[in-house]
Amino acid sequence: MGFELNKLLRRNSFFSDIYAVFYSANVAAGPWLMSSVTLILLQILLPKGRSEFTISALIYTFIFSTIIYGGFSTSVTRYLSDLIYRKEYGKIYLFYKDTIVYAASFSSLFVILFWVINHPLNLVKLLLFLQSMILLTVIWVQLTFVTSIRKFSPVIVAFLSGSLLSLMFCTAWNKFSEALGYFGYNLGLMIIGTVLQFSIKKFLSTTNSEQRESLFVKAIKVYPKQAITGFLVYLAAWVDDFIAWYHFRYSPAKGFVFAPEYDLPMFFSYLFIIPTMILFVLNLETEFYESYRVFYRSIEENRPLRYINIARSTMDNNLWASTKIVMSVQVSFTIAGLVTSNYVSKLLGFSEYSSTALRFGLIGAAANGLFLYFALISYYYDLPDIPLFGSLIAFSINLGTSPFLLKRLPGFGFAAAFVISTIFIYRRFKKVYDDILRFEFNRTKLNLPKREVIVHENR
Repeated sequence: MGFELNKLLRRNSFFSDIYAVFYSANVAAGPWLMSSVTLILLQILLPKGRSEFTISALIYTFIFSTIIYGGFSTSVTRYLSDLIYRKEYGKIYLFYKDTIVYAASFSSLFVILFWVINHPLNLVKLLLFLQSMILLTVIWVQLTFVTSIRKFSPVIVAFLSGSLLSLMFCTAWNKFSEALGYFGYNLGLMIIGTVLQFSIKKFLSTTNSEQRESLFVKAIKVYPKQAITGFLVYLAAWVDDFIAWYHFRYSPAKGFVFAPEYDLPMFFSYLFIIPTMILFVLNLETEFYESYRVFYRSIEENRPLRYINIARSTMDNNLWASTKIVMSVQVSFTIAGLVTSNYVSKLLGFSEYSSTALRFGLIGAAANGLFLYFALISYYYDLPDIPLFGSLIAFSINLGTSPFLLKRLPGFGFAAAFVISTIFIYRRFKKVYDDILRFEFNRTKLNLPKREVIVHENR
């Protein structure tokens, strides 16, 4: 993907830059962006009497689809990179199918458990909820694999058409019935999934059907720490919401329990990390990755120390330049969100409680975005323990503080969790990176040939 982005950016034209940014936004946060924007717009556009199930199901679909796949996404991405690096292209589509099976199976299992706990439910609405859960989780998977085909158009066409039609169908058909309106939302997801599936199958499909171990399971076995970290990160991001659900126990639609005064401002705050997620792709996949590869290639090829130091210096400049840009943009957007929070709260009809949650949510979301950034960099340098311990810190702080502060300081636990954990992983990573040459030398096994040792004794 970085190669294609570089080609676009080197055209040095306004439209190519916009094209690259839009592609990066969809790859980095397509479902995130679509779900958050759609939820906020539907909250404004749909009549209150016909939106309870729709809003409830959308919130559950988004949160639990991110947990179901997000936990394993880094392991899948790393293993996919391994297949590409080893040029085992014939296995990529098999890996994709295995991951889709997991996504569909666990999404179905979640909805079945939801049905068992809340039986009886309206069958039509239950099936629509199941459909959206499977579709959104599968789209998360598709975005991981679509980057390997190096084609921009399918992603852009899919999300432009699907997101717009989803919103249009949902608002228009909701006038007839809420269930029909929700099917309109699902129809938009189906369009996105179909376009992405067509492109992935066209470029990656193989005829290999031999009996084998699931490549998805193998990816988890090869990268278990990444999987554990992923689950902890997403649980850390949502555990305060679950506590709020238990506290408020607001149930506008049977089976769905959540806290609208808490959930909606938190959803809105996540929109402010979209620029950071875009910059993940644009910066790390272009200049930084090129200098990163040059540095490690110089080590692998046993280049002179002077050459390695030059490569290291170039990598340093690109890494810290990217970091400064990401942090500057994220801090700027967060400050803008805090300054305009009162106006936004009035526009969306937030209470004072929700306004407070929004302000802490903005800080927490910004820190969450930076946490993901430094975690990704740590994975580049094969340092999975750093984000693992960081995610454990974030989860523990949010889980430990939110039950006691939810009434007085809504969102504080979420903000504190990711501010502290982000500082932790940044400092741990910087400590290793400042002495990266010594670190790489110490952890590299020397493949010296075995030789006989002749011992001379002085007599």
